[in-house]
Amino acid sequence: MVQNRYTLLEHVGDTHEWRFTWEIRDDVTIGSACGFCGRSARRVTYAVTRQTQSAWICENCVSRYTISADIDGQPLGPKEARAYAHGLTARLKQQTCQDIIRRVQTQLPDTELEEAAVYFDRNLQLSPQRAARLFAALLQLGEQTNLQIFEIQTRSNLHQQEFGELSDAERRLVWPALSPQQRRRLASLGFAPAGMVVRRNATARAGRVEVRLSAPRMPALTEVASLNPKPKT
Repeated sequence: MVQNRYTLLEHVGDTHEWRFTWEIRDDVTIGSACGFCGRSARRVTYAVTRQTQSAWICENCVSRYTISADIDGQPLGPKEARAYAHGLTARLKQQTCQDIIRRVQTQLPDTELEEAAVYFDRNLQLSPQRAARLFAALLQLGEQTNLQIFEIQTRSNLHQQEFGELSDAERRLVWPALSPQQRRRLASLGFAPAGMVVRRNATARAGRVEVRLSAPRMPALTEVASLNPKPKT
């Protein structure tokens, strides 16, 4: 029998006994582990406590299990607690990306980087062209950045064509930040970077292909951004 991928670790016990502290950590190395399910490669984790115990848990466990929560002494129901946690998460992720963009912009004053900053503030995503400029700047500064913390717009035909009009070097910069679905779509349009290895996935349904990059991805950031928000009623 296949084990449930979200099975709780034995020491966790009843999740109702744990309580949110509302401290959230954004690990841009995407290398944190969950103290409830044990899964690794987590980006955002949430601090929870039980008497003298403490743990950091992942977004999946926050959504899956009922954990006690309150704001200013007022208890929250499960739905309200999850909604509050997810709201804090969205703001934290946005802040992390904005901080990186602003830091790069400060070190490399550039009109295109300024446009990328304004575009992200408005859309919370980057267009392919603006992503390519930002990622090139990160390379220029020698920052080891996991680009998956940024979301790239490729849903519309306009943004797909924008990606296709990038140089091959620019496509290679943006490619690591794309999801597997985005890569498959762009590859089907003939926009994959040169040297891509396209292999059929034997475990997938017939006709689906798996697109892999022949070169390794960029290494991850070595720093961890954190936010300790004060809950509000």
